[in-house]
Amino acid sequence: MRRAAFAYIVLFCAVAAWSPYLSLYYQSLGIPLAQIGALMAFTSAVGLVSAPVWGSIHDRYPRSFVLLPIAGMLLATGAFGLLNAGVTPLLIVSAACFAMGTSGIAPMMDVRILEQTGADRTRYGRVRACGSASFMLAAPLIGLLKDNHGAGSIFWVMIPAGLAGALIATTIPGRTNVARMPSMWRAPGRVLRHKPIAFYLLGSFICLAAVSAQTVYIGPYLRSLGASNQLIGWAASIGALVEVPMMVFFPRLARRFGVERLILFGAVIIAFRQIANATITDPNLLVACTMFQGAGWGLLVVGGVTFVSRQAPKGTAATAQGLLSGAANSMASIAGTGLGGLLASLLGMRGMYMVTVVVGFVAVFVIAAAVLPYVGHSQQEGLQIPLAAEPRPPEF
Repeated sequence: MRRAAFAYIVLFCAVAAWSPYLSLYYQSLGIPLAQIGALMAFTSAVGLVSAPVWGSIHDRYPRSFVLLPIAGMLLATGAFGLLNAGVTPLLIVSAACFAMGTSGIAPMMDVRILEQTGADRTRYGRVRACGSASFMLAAPLIGLLKDNHGAGSIFWVMIPAGLAGALIATTIPGRTNVARMPSMWRAPGRVLRHKPIAFYLLGSFICLAAVSAQTVYIGPYLRSLGASNQLIGWAASIGALVEVPMMVFFPRLARRFGVERLILFGAVIIAFRQIANATITDPNLLVACTMFQGAGWGLLVVGGVTFVSRQAPKGTAATAQGLLSGAANSMASIAGTGLGGLLASLLGMRGMYMVTVVVGFVAVFVIAAAVLPYVGHSQQEGLQIPLAAEPRPPEF
């Protein structure tokens, strides 16, 4: 588990470079806000398609040593293109390449780590907490680097850390107890026909679309309120002050309250957090409120990965995580950035944030419908069930 923790630490240094600052980098190129939203929605659409594809390939070739390095190379190549393309069509190509790389790393890492945790998959939270702690420390430092050396300096961290994180992740032991689908092309459909996962993916999408609208535009919003780049970095990282302990203690909390209740509680916290965006104009106080979102985010991320891993049909573990990543990250980003940018241009930033309040509470009801029927139920550990009768395809 130490190698997995180290991989997360390095990878989330890269995340700390792109998550809070990529929209500001696009602004520094002179791209209008609405077009930034469209560009980020496009890259999210690429991730929406590529994440389950990565998962399906990994389910078919679970011991492969080349899939994670390929994803890391795509990430680094795309980021290098973003740095050097300028406002040209090559910027769009580079953004797509970057999205294909980033969408594949997390699902493939997660499913390997989940197998290492054995029967208690809630222990995944302790490994994931290392990534959040890394993000918390790195984001404000990268903000300081950006203040001193310009918007393009974020790529000085993003490229080497993203590539190194993917390479380190290959040292996590490969999956051995794997039930394989006869065809990797059928795996996404099999997952989506499973009602608990389908409903949870819908709720997660709605919830995180609201979060995406907040996080993508919080940098420009804080800038309009007079915040510095360093304070914007703290806006992205201060939530980890609560997020990290939530993830670390998730196994203990899950034994006491159940994974499903923790997921729902996390969604409720995030919904209430959205109210601050629409009502607070002091940038320092607004940044402080991100601690509450950190608590909700920590419960929702670890709980979601655990719930989906328990519910995934045999032979679809990585595919299910890829679909979760697609719904929670890519598809939510499409709606959050695209519609968020449109609403911001029509209603202003605060008007857009008022809409996300309503969306956040809708998500609470959908997630409740998905998870509450399984409170206290023993779930099938699909990752642990081998399928000896399946022919073993060649590794690559």
